[in-house]
Amino acid sequence: MANKPHGGVLKDLIARDAPRHDELEAEAETLPAIVLTERQLCDLELILNGGFSPLEGFMDETDYNGVVANTRLADGNVFSIPVTLDVSAKEIQDLGVSPGARITLRDFRDDRNLAILTVDDVYRPDK
Repeated sequence: MANKPHGGVLKDLIARDAPRHDELEAEAETLPAIVLTERQLCDLELILNGGFSPLEGFMDETDYNGVVANTRLADGNVFSIPVTLDVSAKEIQDLGVSPGARITLRDFRDDRNLAILTVDDVYRPDK
């Protein structure tokens, strides 16, 4: 018997349905884009395939602060690693990124579209 995923439910966020995948790919071409670093790419892969369950995206400020201060997400789940999408203030300004915006996340190796992110929060983490 397999162990239960952290948080109780495996968050598999990969668009496996071909028509839905094509729809997202077409939308991704119309959105502002961020090219991910190698580290960000690894984090995205773990978010998408459920390795970072129960996360469904990069952490917002509330989850980030909870993890840093108490090793807990806002929903009470234990989580010890801050998982953020670190983007420069200049890039945020240049792309017009704000809460609610949708942006394409691209692979640094081949500029391929990987995901569409709906921005929940823009904040400066305490490093």
